[in-house]
Amino acid sequence: MRAATMKSLNEMTADDLMASDIVLLPEDLPLRQAARLLLKNQIGGAPVVDSQGRCVGVLSSIDFLRLAERRADVTKPAPPALPITCSFQTKHRTADGREVILCQLAPGTCPIQAEQTGPDREKMLVCSQPHCVMADWQVVEVEKPPQDEVRQFMTAVPVTVTPAISIRDVARMMIEAHVHRVIVVDDDQRPIGIVSSTDLLAALAASK
Repeated sequence: MRAATMKSLNEMTADDLMASDIVLLPEDLPLRQAARLLLKNQIGGAPVVDSQGRCVGVLSSIDFLRLAERRADVTKPAPPALPITCSFQTKHRTADGREVILCQLAPGTCPIQAEQTGPDREKMLVCSQPHCVMADWQVVEVEKPPQDEVRQFMTAVPVTVTPAISIRDVARMMIEAHVHRVIVVDDDQRPIGIVSSTDLLAALAASK
């Protein structure tokens, strides 16, 4: 959220609140690489752009859930788990020779972290589910998404706004569209920022 301390809530616009350092996903990017990008940046979704940089969709956790639901077949046995790893994991061998998976994230960052004490009283922050990685609201198994292109799984009608729109209208659009973020675009429909529901709550909390 940008600093907008001199403005009241009624005066604030999307330009005041938007995060301008955003991740863009090319529409022909393989879905697996997109999942890794979302994980690496610890974000819940990102705009999808065409070759001209115009916003043509958005990819979020909901799209991954739809994919999982579409491909689920209860008539077939589940395949064996794949060796999935998180980029924030590292292997460690304790004094008694036991191998554990350490979590390199700050304490409290990931909900599947666990604190353990080694045989030499060493305190360790370990991953309790080392074959999964946590991304915001759900476990995303980054090796399982197919290599199909992002355009095949994205939400193709993203909610976009202009920088000058009031945050009151932004909030109304989020409620009506049942989304937690809107994409701020320029006159050529190129993404220049994102306003999330968290940004709106932060502005409300900071207002007097």
